[in-house]
This record gives sequence, C-alpha cells and structure tokens, in this order.
Amino acid sequence: IQGTAADIIKIAMVDVSDELKKRRLKSQLILQIHDELLIDCVPEEKDEIVELLKDKMENAVSLKVPLVADVNYGESWYDAK
Repeated sequence: IQGTAADIIKIAMVDVSDELKKRRLKSQLILQIHDELLIDCVPEEKDEIVELLKDKMENAVSLKVPLVADVNYGESWYDAK
C-alpha cells in the first residue's frame, strides 16, 4: 500500500506540474513531502491553484473508494498546517 500511495502522489505531482505549465501560471511546485505537495503560490492565483491541486490530487487515479484532498495555505508551510 505504501508503494501505491507513493505512486499516486507522483502521478498527481506530474499532473500538477504539467497543468501549471499549460496554464502559464507563475506559481511553482516546490516540493513533495510524503502525501503533500508544496506550492509557491502567487497571491493572485490562489483560488485557481487551490482548485487545480484538489482536482489533480483527487483524480490522479481511479479507485473504488474516493481520494479526498485537503488544501491549506499560509505564509509558510508551518502556517498552512
């Protein structure tokens, strides 16, 4: 299961990165930590990034059970928790 979870987050990470480039957004994917993706988000893009992350992480793979992603934000990674 742990290997599958790692594969799912990697799929989501590639999908997010591709979509950021496709939409020509200024926000950048910075880091993956376990089951989290850290984005350096331009304030004007926040709403679009929140929607993009939730969609790409919840739909990275199709399973019998839904994947649910929480999106949090803050001035720092600590503040986003």
